[in-house]
Amino acid sequence: MTSRWTRAQLLAAEQGIDALLITPGANLRYLTGYHALPLERLTCLVLPASGDPTLVVPALVRPAAVAAGVDIDIASWQETEDPFALVAGLVGGAATVAVDDHMWAERVFAVQDALPSSRTVLAGPILQELRLRKDPDEVEALRVAGAAIDRVHARMGEWLRPGP
Repeated sequence: MTSRWTRAQLLAAEQGIDALLITPGANLRYLTGYHALPLERLTCLVLPASGDPTLVVPALVRPAAVAAGVDIDIASWQETEDPFALVAGLVGGAATVAVDDHMWAERVFAVQDALPSSRTVLAGPILQELRLRKDPDEVEALRVAGAAIDRVHARMGEWLRPGP
């Protein structure tokens, strides 16, 4: 996962983006390996263009993030704390932050409120460029998955029969 973060950081820096903010979904899974549930409480990967990433999670799901083997710093917040203030503290005086394309609108607005002097853009172009290029392990995993589905399709005639 570290090479993915590093490539994302390089692309962000090239595009003048100071930090990526990634919430639960395919992009968070891609960058961390963590399959976080999209809850009403904020979970967000804070990936600065330089420096170490931090996964911000509600305290009640911290054990799940740890158990998932997330290999980055985890900052948890309690119910009485403002998670967006925590995120803002992690990105400091970022001039531009890129939010996940699928971040809930209420969260985008909360990020903008917490970072009033920052410009907010979409992270999609960076993540799309990153995910288009496959490393050798990803290519092998795709080859194995393709071979498995080919075996299933080859046997469909054995399993399907006409009639009720």
